[in-house]
Amino acid sequence: MPIEKCPKCEDQVLDSKYSCPGCGYVKRDEPEQQKHPKHEITTKNTSKHLQIQGVIALFLLIAGLLWFYLTADAYEARDQLNVVALLMFVVGFFWYAVVRFRIWHQHDDRDPRD
Repeated sequence: MPIEKCPKCEDQVLDSKYSCPGCGYVKRDEPEQQKHPKHEITTKNTSKHLQIQGVIALFLLIAGLLWFYLTADAYEARDQLNVVALLMFVVGFFWYAVVRFRIWHQHDDRDPRD
């Protein structure tokens, strides 16, 4: 551990990352944006149409899964497969994956200084 000087009392401390044992000065952490120059992916900096597509895809995925699960006994009794519900689930899953990739790609292309 490097020995550093306390910014307030100039006393030498082992790690000024947390606090000075002499004067009790607490060093504030840098904001997350300054620690990591790359920005985070949040809903604030994601376009509305991608947010809406993600919600619709997730809804389609969950609705297809629930429909498939809740009607499984009835379709099994008739020796059939609920193709519509399975298709809803698969399309919703792939659509959601594509939307998440597009969101990641949109943020990856941006300049971190924006």
